[in-house]
Amino acid sequence: MIALPRRAPPMTYDSAFVTDELVRQRSDAARRRPDHLANFLAGGLGADMPRGITADDVAAIQVPSLHFHGRDDRVVHFENSLKLVSLIPDSRMVLMNRCGHWLQLEHADEFNRLVADFVSAP
Repeated sequence: MIALPRRAPPMTYDSAFVTDELVRQRSDAARRRPDHLANFLAGGLGADMPRGITADDVAAIQVPSLHFHGRDDRVVHFENSLKLVSLIPDSRMVLMNRCGHWLQLEHADEFNRLVADFVSAP
């Protein structure tokens, strides 16, 4: 059996959120869908836009959108989300401090409340 690291991986700000079970679950999920991992890697970490999508395409989005980003995300820089909300007319962004890429895990209560408020808004 492989020993798993106990330090915080790039996905979290706080290593307390990273359990051996969570690492196994995420690894198993990635192995089940190698096409997803390949697409992610082909897009490049921190790429401006996925291939084939232009800034005009993003600016044409006509539905309200809510974007979340961890300020301490070491996988995708928060400026990528800033670019999206600058292009999408009816959008807003929540930037969480002391938070990595797995914002929905590290700030679950606030994330769930904000999403519920967003989807239930008139």
